[in-house]
Amino acid sequence: MEEIIKEIAESLDCSEVVFLHKETHEILSYPIADGPTDEEFDYIEQEVMEVINTDPGSYIRFDPPNSDESFEMMELFVETLKNVHLKARLLDALASRKPFRNFRNALQSEEIEDDWYAYKDAYLQMLVRDRL
Repeated sequence: MEEIIKEIAESLDCSEVVFLHKETHEILSYPIADGPTDEEFDYIEQEVMEVINTDPGSYIRFDPPNSDESFEMMELFVETLKNVHLKARLLDALASRKPFRNFRNALQSEEIEDDWYAYKDAYLQMLVRDRL
C-alpha cells in the first residue's frame, strides 16, 4: 500500500486528479488543465471519467492541493525550520506580493529546495493516508 500512497502523492504534486479503485487499487488520473487551450488534457479527463462513471462508488477521489492549501503547506514547512534567518527569509517571501514565486526563489537561494520537496512529499503522503 505504501507504493500506492507514494504514487498518488506524486500525481497530486503534479496537479493531477487521482482516482483509486477501492478493491483492485488501480490508479487513474488526469492533469488539471492550465488554460483554455489544453485540449489534450480535456481528452484525458474525458477518458478517465468514462471509466469512473461506470462505477463511481468503487473509486476514491484525490484532488491536488489548491492554492490556499499549498500556501498553508509552505507555512507549515517554515514552522519546522530551526534556523531563524531561514524562517525570516521564507516568511518574508510568503508575505510578499507574489508569495509562490518568492518562496521558490528563497528556497533556491538558501539551497534548501531538497528539504522543501521532502517535506511536501511527506505531507502529501500523509493527506493520502488520511483519506484512506
